[in-house]
Amino acid sequence: MTKDELTMLDFAVKWAPFGGGDEHILPEFGVYPTVFYRRLHRLLTHHPTVNDSVRRRLDELCTLKLAPIADRHPVLR
Repeated sequence: MTKDELTMLDFAVKWAPFGGGDEHILPEFGVYPTVFYRRLHRLLTHHPTVNDSVRRRLDELCTLKLAPIADRHPVLR
């Protein structure tokens, strides 16, 4: 795992309990949250060294964040 990937993983673990910290992603990583969650999801898929419980929790976060907005907000359906 590269230093950048480790930084991204640490950030995700830190902010997951608070909804992901989307407002901090662009200033911290220079990418929009959607790009961050795609990269994080790919990282979780390709690095088997990530703890299983961490992987599951962050995978759920990525799935939620990458879902179409109508799926996240039933009022908008």
